[in-house]
Amino acid sequence: MILLILISLIACMTFQSFAEEDNFTNRIFNSIKLGKDQAYRMRLINGDILTGRYKEKGDNTIREDSAIIESIVMKTMMGDITLYSDEILHIAMIDDAYRHSSSLYVMPTADAIKDNVYCSLTQLVFVQAGFGFENISVNGGITLIPGMSFEEQGKHLNVKYTFYEEKQDIVPGHYTLAGGYSLIYANTANLLQHAYMVGSFHMPRTTLTTSLFFKTGSDDVYDASAGRWGSGIIRFSNGSLGFGLGLDISLTARHDTKVLAELWCADIMRPKNSAGFLGLRLSNDRYSMDAGLAMFTAPAIIPAVKIQWLPFH
Repeated sequence: MILLILISLIACMTFQSFAEEDNFTNRIFNSIKLGKDQAYRMRLINGDILTGRYKEKGDNTIREDSAIIESIVMKTMMGDITLYSDEILHIAMIDDAYRHSSSLYVMPTADAIKDNVYCSLTQLVFVQAGFGFENISVNGGITLIPGMSFEEQGKHLNVKYTFYEEKQDIVPGHYTLAGGYSLIYANTANLLQHAYMVGSFHMPRTTLTTSLFFKTGSDDVYDASAGRWGSGIIRFSNGSLGFGLGLDISLTARHDTKVLAELWCADIMRPKNSAGFLGLRLSNDRYSMDAGLAMFTAPAIIPAVKIQWLPFH
């Protein structure tokens, strides 16, 4: 008798879970598991961004070409809205909607690139690309400065592994921790290597990132040639310990505008080897643009800009 009661309870629970799950046949709604009362961000085909909580599956409609279009009902600030699948270009959960969180202007954060692929252009001369696989992130780039040969161009390769993530129950937000290794070629013959650790604390509107990086290798002095632009000596002692501090702050309740601030020092024993960035990031699920000022202890202040494109969802 007890066994029959247990079987009945399991059957009822299973039936209820299937009954609560809405089934769709179109690509856009099948690209993500829609959970009741979960928050999502959607980009419509006209470029509008809409945030809301999934309420239920809506009624189907028939278009002029006799195609049957499915719909969903979302709870928004404007009330319940019905959206059809052919009106939505991209949909993602709020936590996954910001696809540019793996780095600030220069500094990497502890967040993984995940399954995203991106390419970027910094200062109109540095081309970079990156991709992710689960918790592993890989990115690299090369400068394209006129008048310099391939051997004289600067190059960069970075591998990062996000090994820890913890959700917070008392304070809204979560931690991520990562470690990585970076190769920077100041010309093909001059290789600067760094091992680093980075941590990011995500709060509702602000992400705080801190990092420590340690220079490895054996060379302390590098003779960097820049073709017709001249050459210079780079002094960077082996074993130097540096740090970085970064902020990613959302402006009010907007999802597309953020303030970026960075401060990094390549060698804590030589504070003059420091630089910073302060600017804005405009972004959606496909593009972002960082624009602001880069500051150096020379002293020097120069405009800084980076454009990034994520071609795939």
